[in-house]
Amino acid sequence: MKVEIIAIGDEILLGQVDNSNAGWMARAMTREGFNVQHMSVIPDDREAILGAFQKAYHRSDITLITGGLGPTHDDLTKALLAKFFNLPLVFRTDLLEQVREAYKRQQLSFVETSREQADFPEGATPLRNVHGTAPGIWVEREGRVFVAMPGVPIEMQGIMQQGVIPRVRKLRSGKVVLTRTLHLLGLLEAELYEKLDNRDDILQHAKLAFLPGVGSVRLRLTVEAASFEEAGMELDKAERLIQEKVNRWIVGKGDDFTLAEGVGKLLKSRHLMLTAAESCTGGWLAKLCVDVPGSSDWFERGFVTYTNEAKHEMLGVPWELLEKHGAVSAEVVQAMAEGALKKSRAQVALAITGIAGPTGGTDVKPVGLVYIGYADQEKTTFIKQQFDGNRKTNRQRSITAAFKLLIDQVLAEG
Repeated sequence: MKVEIIAIGDEILLGQVDNSNAGWMARAMTREGFNVQHMSVIPDDREAILGAFQKAYHRSDITLITGGLGPTHDDLTKALLAKFFNLPLVFRTDLLEQVREAYKRQQLSFVETSREQADFPEGATPLRNVHGTAPGIWVEREGRVFVAMPGVPIEMQGIMQQGVIPRVRKLRSGKVVLTRTLHLLGLLEAELYEKLDNRDDILQHAKLAFLPGVGSVRLRLTVEAASFEEAGMELDKAERLIQEKVNRWIVGKGDDFTLAEGVGKLLKSRHLMLTAAESCTGGWLAKLCVDVPGSSDWFERGFVTYTNEAKHEMLGVPWELLEKHGAVSAEVVQAMAEGALKKSRAQVALAITGIAGPTGGTDVKPVGLVYIGYADQEKTTFIKQQFDGNRKTNRQRSITAAFKLLIDQVLAEG
């Protein structure tokens, strides 16, 4: 079945808000075996919205819409969806009670403007919004399904998980399309392509796409089959062929997998706790770690030591090292890792110091120069990296390189 996703909002077109909803919905529907074929962003304009509805109605089985369900004058989606399907808006006291309950949950006083959230297209089905005041709207007509949801991500996701996905599963028919994503670390895209010299065999079972990222590469496998079981078997066959060539570089799988998640699983399996001392990354590595649910099982603490004083006071880095070698040096990053280990209850430590840019570089130490340190109870080591991206990219690559160093060192212990 063909799925279309429409995001409504001037703020998305202006670049003020990322269109993260569309990606989340696409991944959710793909996991359910649906074929997402169209995705668009529409301004808060009546004709543009109605035109998008018309196109979607003729070419897609299921249309998912986010944005424009609020109570203000520029929230047009509900009224235009009702107009498109010729459904009068009627006031529903049951929906008003849900709106009032939402205000109570958030310990807020009821705002009278929100009464408009209880106006609902007659004949449509409301979908409960447990995180906000605007219910989702489910409309079926002549084998077509339209679902409108709020643009607030947590509200959309709640409606999708509790209301939409259970319903569309019952509608699913025809072939299913399944994907599987493998995450690899330590290979460039060209190197990976070269090592997979059995590509023709892989393609007998699944489509294969190379998706380079910052310091890593993803492989996406796609199979269209008559059933979930058949698609899963073909994905397994393709994955085994990939593993034959590059298994040592595969660190995880799945659309939602993160490198920090993979690091956490490795550390937890070895009963190790991690501490991190960060300079140029400013706590970003620690943030990625604690983004993973249950990370308290393997992440002990982090130190953000941006200045020389912080490195000395928090980690015990000797002034002599800082003055002789500078903050961005092999000597200092190793002292940072050792200091983090001593100041924590962790068994392994990572440290990062560098010049992220765009300023601060010299001929001797240019922008993009980064040192990454590792320490455990037995040894201390480091790697030197020279990146050539902007400030954000240099910091991202530093974190990826740090995670790779950690993985290599832990695995080397056997």
